[in-house]
Amino acid sequence: MPNKRIIVLVFIIVLAIFFRFWQFSSIPAGLYQDEAMNGADALASLKTGDYKIFYANNNGREGMIVWLDALAIKFFGLSAQAGAQPWVLRLFPALAGILAVLGLYFLAKELFGAEIALVSSFFMATSFWAVNFSRMGFRAGLMVPILIWSFYFLLKGFRLQKYIYFIIAGVLFGLGFYTYISFRFAPILALLAFMPLLLNKGNKQLWAAILIFIGAVFIVALPIGLYFLHNPADFFGRSSGVSIFSQSSPVNALAVNAVKTLGMFNITGDFNWRHNYAGSPELFLPVGLLFLLGIFISVKRWIFEDKFLLLWLSIFLLPNILASEGNPHALRAIGAMPAAMIFSGMGLFWLYKRCQQYLDDKIKNLSLDRYKNQLLRLKKECFFLFIAFLFFVGGYNFNEYFTRWAFNPNVADAFSQSQVKIADYLNSLPKETDKYALWHPDDRATDNGLPVSAQTVYFLTSQKVKINYLKSSELDKIIIGKNGTVIAPLYFNLDLLHSLNKQFSNSAINFIGINSAIIIIP
Repeated sequence: MPNKRIIVLVFIIVLAIFFRFWQFSSIPAGLYQDEAMNGADALASLKTGDYKIFYANNNGREGMIVWLDALAIKFFGLSAQAGAQPWVLRLFPALAGILAVLGLYFLAKELFGAEIALVSSFFMATSFWAVNFSRMGFRAGLMVPILIWSFYFLLKGFRLQKYIYFIIAGVLFGLGFYTYISFRFAPILALLAFMPLLLNKGNKQLWAAILIFIGAVFIVALPIGLYFLHNPADFFGRSSGVSIFSQSSPVNALAVNAVKTLGMFNITGDFNWRHNYAGSPELFLPVGLLFLLGIFISVKRWIFEDKFLLLWLSIFLLPNILASEGNPHALRAIGAMPAAMIFSGMGLFWLYKRCQQYLDDKIKNLSLDRYKNQLLRLKKECFFLFIAFLFFVGGYNFNEYFTRWAFNPNVADAFSQSQVKIADYLNSLPKETDKYALWHPDDRATDNGLPVSAQTVYFLTSQKVKINYLKSSELDKIIIGKNGTVIAPLYFNLDLLHSLNKQFSNSAINFIGINSAIIIIP
């Protein structure tokens, strides 16, 4: 039987790899400016050798995503022939997504057994929500596997009371603070879940192990902790501006956000096309209903494992509930995803066991063999029906992501596809052609002298061509070259295009996309 479980787990991991790397270089189309900013900072770190704990550009980001992007660029992204590619900045989040699926199996197995663990990891392997954030270069994707694996080793440490598990959990826990702001809620979960257990059953060895865990967390997280101590404004960053406490009525905002957040799983999800098929629930409807069933089972049973999972879900929905902007927000709630998948797995496994138990009871109470044979056949058919349901869920999510969502024009806009087209065009021009890129004068420059809105073009072209970047209010600085000049506004504005066309009388406007155009001066 264990061999069968290993085979099924391997199949699920292969499925997770397929969902995360199928057409990886082309889906999602484009490169969003936040992803490109990570890439630009990675390029700067590669050039200077200065790998920062915290990168202050773009409202601030913990350093791990930039470090890993730099590693990916070093090995895959420095091609003078092809230029930098968007997929390079999505490589490590994709790998993190696979590790999250594997980790969820071990975490759910530690909590509820192998059967629920297999179903839960299958749901995460194929979930639109999970797949989407594994295929974009956001730092939040790195948090999920670290969150899962750190609590897995912590749970295992409590069960076996071996120091090695607490050390591993502490190291991973400390690393989590370098991933995404929502990880700061993880200590709350650890405290509320394990402190009662420690007070009730704690012995000297367990208390010593907890001190070792805290020490490992402290040592690993010390650099970023010291950074925030000296830069408290960066600790809060943009979160203070979007907090419900900045609203005129925080209580009303809290109530509205709670309702929206709880409804995101089954009623109305994130409307941002980068995060979701806009407005769709975060869980496919049958899976969402199983999620509710799993919660009901946990509340009714109310053992430590159920309390832990309910706490996980509740605590990691707080970043959504406490923010006043863009709710429901699939990205801010990403920490709740592992718990949601386990609850869904729990619901499906409970239904399957109830069906099997019902048929077993019928078989025991029958005296005629021919009826028993029919029920035995029905029992096998019930098993295959559940397997067919899982394949249906996987097929639905595949179609939702790779067909309906991936080719929706709104997705291209959400991922700055127009900027990618501009970058591709500039990369295709002869070296001798003078190239100018114009950014909006109201945008604020980052460390490389360009605003976040210009980072997509900068990242995709900086390894191949030389571009002169100007504010659109600095048109007088444009010098027409002998070998032709191309001017590319980085934001679409018809008045600006006409002004350029008028200023340079022999120029022509060339539309290279719906929302992207350039000025060509021969």
